[in-house]
Amino acid sequence: MNRKTLFVLAVLALALVAGWYFTSQVGLPRVPAQAEPWLPGVQVAQVKAIEVQRGDQPLVRLERREQGWVIPAKADYPADQGVVNRLLKALAEARKVEPRTANPELYGRLGLADKGDAEQRAVRLKLEQGEVPLQLLIGKPGQQQGQLVRRADEAQSWLVSQRIELPISELEWLDRRIAAIPFAEVRELDLRHAGGERLTLSRDKAEEANLQVRDLPKGKQLAFEGAANGFGQFFADLRFADAAPLAQLGFEGKPALEFSLTTFAGKTLKGRFYSKADQHWLLLEQGSGLSASEVPGRSDWAYRIEPYQYQSLARKLTDLLAKE
Repeated sequence: MNRKTLFVLAVLALALVAGWYFTSQVGLPRVPAQAEPWLPGVQVAQVKAIEVQRGDQPLVRLERREQGWVIPAKADYPADQGVVNRLLKALAEARKVEPRTANPELYGRLGLADKGDAEQRAVRLKLEQGEVPLQLLIGKPGQQQGQLVRRADEAQSWLVSQRIELPISELEWLDRRIAAIPFAEVRELDLRHAGGERLTLSRDKAEEANLQVRDLPKGKQLAFEGAANGFGQFFADLRFADAAPLAQLGFEGKPALEFSLTTFAGKTLKGRFYSKADQHWLLLEQGSGLSASEVPGRSDWAYRIEPYQYQSLARKLTDLLAKE
């Protein structure tokens, strides 16, 4: 290969790299350094309430209380503070990237229409700050970045610099955490089934990788070393599928499953599961001594968990043993 050929190949390679860079930048609107804020009057700390209306779904209202954001329609159950804070931060930081249509007949293409099918209609967002609420319409995400938006009192729509994430349902606005106890902190877990069977799992030191079955029958062994670990890991990130004030639900008879979890710090979490209409509801006992970050769930509420979650905790000793 002579020098001329090498030179031609080098030029072609540079051209390909330049072409790739150019095409990768096409459609990426640049935010000017001094771009105008979309909502210059928004003061995150002053927003007292948020309402979200998505199509024909029920309106979701959140209110700021002393202890944080709550959902009044859910008996003031705590909202996911992170979700709310990220939304307000995005709105406060959103800047106008470029104007889009001001023609109402074209709003549907941007997901900013008042009527039409689900893809055309905007999500209505109301911020209560001061005397006059701020009415916003949130449309489709931008092709490369940002969000298509419009103020309800303005015809002009905009592509703004921030993605504005809005949960789809009321459930997704809730703080769904029941327990967040790291597996490394679990010293012992005692499970008692309604039929009388009892399963106790434990370890002596936090450095031990696996939970062991106490009183394992002679001649029996676990299917594998960590077969019992899933029971302890169950409480590391336990979230509900639904929740209701305990006073609104009635549970009769013996619980299907009771548990007592003890940490290496000597704290104990107790609870019981009831089966109701093929659903599994968890009730926590008071006085665990664990922090609110470890057990966000409340003893005056009942929590429904998914069947697969319940089944993972309701396993019995025979489910853990090696097949003979």
